Amino acid sequence: MGHAISWDLLILIFFIVLVAYGFLMQRDRTVVTMIAIYVGLVLASILVSPVQQFFTGDKAFLNQVFIRSNTNAFTIQTIIFLATIFLVTAKSGIEAKSNGSMLEILGFSFLNGALIITSIIFFMDPARQDYVHATSKIARFLMNYHVWWLILPVIFLIVTGWNKKTE
Repeated sequence: MGHAISWDLLILIFFIVLVAYGFLMQRDRTVVTMIAIYVGLVLASILVSPVQQFFTGDKAFLNQVFIRSNTNAFTIQTIIFLATIFLVTAKSGIEAKSNGSMLEILGFSFLNGALIITSIIFFMDPARQDYVHATSKIARFLMNYHVWWLILPVIFLIVTGWNKKTE
């Protein structure tokens, strides 16, 4: 029972921090974060194999440099995913021009959080996914609707952008 509370508590804290951060960033930067999440998903899925081969010593960088370690696919995908989100959000050069409504910022922040959490959980090996699914009510809910967390941010972006004036 203690594990369920700790996973749920960790997820709740993550959501609270992300929503608070979303309000600090405002709407446009939160949308950039959403786009960065999708870019991170693509890069994590494409680069996991070559990066893992590099870290296991099976593939050399520039035919000269390689590293031998026991780095697993979960760690590699999570680092690529989170680093991409951070770098694109921090270094995109997009400034917040639109504050957006509180509902928009809350919606984007929540959907971003759900997408980040479910993506990281789905990077895990199946046994660990089963454990998280069994020990956390919040994670179970998020995992059961993973496809929706992939789709809903795009729909929300379209719906909230429908009435925006173009400059």
